[in-house]
Amino acid sequence: MDELEERLARLRPAPAPEAILARAKRGETASPKRRFDVLIALAAAGLLAGLVWVLAAPSEDPVLAGQELAAELKSVRHRIVCESNRDGNWELYAMNADGSNPVNLTVTGEVDELYPKVSPDGTKIVFCADETKGDSKVRNLYLMNVDGSGRRKIADNSREPCWKADSSAVAYLPAEFEAFNMADFVTKGLRIFDLPSGKTRDHPNAKLHHLYTLNWTPDGKWFVSTVHGGMGFKHNILAIEAEGEGVFDLGLSGCRPDVSPDGKRIAWGHGDYAVGVADVDFSVSPPKASNIHNVMESKDPVETYHCDWSPDGKYIAFSYGPKKKGKNLKGLLPEFPGVDAPDWNIGVCDANGTSKFTLVTKDGKSFKEPDWIFVK
Repeated sequence: MDELEERLARLRPAPAPEAILARAKRGETASPKRRFDVLIALAAAGLLAGLVWVLAAPSEDPVLAGQELAAELKSVRHRIVCESNRDGNWELYAMNADGSNPVNLTVTGEVDELYPKVSPDGTKIVFCADETKGDSKVRNLYLMNVDGSGRRKIADNSREPCWKADSSAVAYLPAEFEAFNMADFVTKGLRIFDLPSGKTRDHPNAKLHHLYTLNWTPDGKWFVSTVHGGMGFKHNILAIEAEGEGVFDLGLSGCRPDVSPDGKRIAWGHGDYAVGVADVDFSVSPPKASNIHNVMESKDPVETYHCDWSPDGKYIAFSYGPKKKGKNLKGLLPEFPGVDAPDWNIGVCDANGTSKFTLVTKDGKSFKEPDWIFVK
């Protein structure tokens, strides 16, 4: 007996007497009690048929759902920017939500541009730039207009930036060492660059250490980040007071969080093969996460990383590709910014978990780190 048959056996009602069913089939009248028994028997048969249909019906066809989402994205006005290595040099590419009309925003031959983060008002992009080669290589932070113009440096030897909700400031993580390191968690401290004044200040908590994938909540009161082996934590997603020293574990297994534009949900890499979503309450201290579930899942060896909410909260973009092959990776993983990731593409899924997902890039040229561009 298979699983479906076992479930049906538990739900199957007791059989009606054969005489009652025979009289009903012949159309003979029965006493009120017997008529009631007949109705019960027929209703039970109808219920059982309905259960068979519900339990046996296949789930939504993921291929068809993906095609529907791809068609839906053609009418989305917001765009996507990401990093890609097409010819041995990392550049930032912007495209429509469905992947059409890609544009190289950086067009540099000697600099690797990575990790783009778009201002909430959709006018600017802050990003990392790996400059020079060999032992003198350094990862710096730059700011530019959303069309690639007006490029200027805002920080040396730093990474993992994020925006304040009013687009007036950028928070970022200084590198832990002077020597260049590709690992994303080699950071120490947190700094805030104010755009109007051009001044930079340090976060009140000087003990912040080994953070990566920094977020700033819309209310401005919290930072959310992954920590890897810092401040007494192993590998956790933290809520950090923006103007205090409080650091709290959100209890979410995985890494690389992204806070929704309304500040009520959080998405993250729920392990290597899923986009998790949870409700989160930042109005309390410590903040609380609940209703943890997955909205997108992949299967080994294809990984799912770098999720990012669309400005309207309807979609989540993410990186999607196979584990890096080879035994000697020297600690370099394809999910790290600037590490080659063959056959990785950008995908988009429905944030409400309807199983809809589609790839918006197709040629696997190390497409990673997507971020949505708000378009009025």
